[in-house]
Amino acid sequence: MFHIKTDIPNLILVAPNPERDAPFAHKWFTSEYGKETQLLMGNAECEIKPSTLDSETATLQKFIDKEQKREQLTWMIRDQDKTIGAIWIELIDTPEVKSPAVHILIGDKDYRGKGIGKEVMGKIIQYINNDLKLRDIYSRHLAKNKAAKGLLESFGFLNDGNTYTDKNKLEWQNVHLYIK
Repeated sequence: MFHIKTDIPNLILVAPNPERDAPFAHKWFTSEYGKETQLLMGNAECEIKPSTLDSETATLQKFIDKEQKREQLTWMIRDQDKTIGAIWIELIDTPEVKSPAVHILIGDKDYRGKGIGKEVMGKIIQYINNDLKLRDIYSRHLAKNKAAKGLLESFGFLNDGNTYTDKNKLEWQNVHLYIK
């Protein structure tokens, strides 16, 4: 996995490293905003388990394992020496969304609303188009997540079908971007 530089000074996308990144993820999910973050990500309240350093390490290792199987590409979003989020591309269709599907999490609440998501998403869309040579890109967001909806719409993603409700009664909207 390679690094991707951004146009924001000190902001870079790097391969996951459980030893380096798990403490940051653990901090996000145990903060006072941790539950809110997990709900915005699409976790149902009944699915949210207490975060531990071991559970976050295991999650990051799953990202690495999926990359080795060519199922997913994942980058951690880093500002200098701090991991602030993640962005990933699912390379195989799932029951929920077609591939390639891009997803982003700005886990550190202090970094939300500062244009970082837009910068990072732009770099990954360029990567999908220029390096993977793919023109169709998919994603999905919780219907009530206005920030995710606005970010995806800013790149031209359009609704791909109607909203739908999952087994946990969460309402989702799939979206699609076609690059000409």
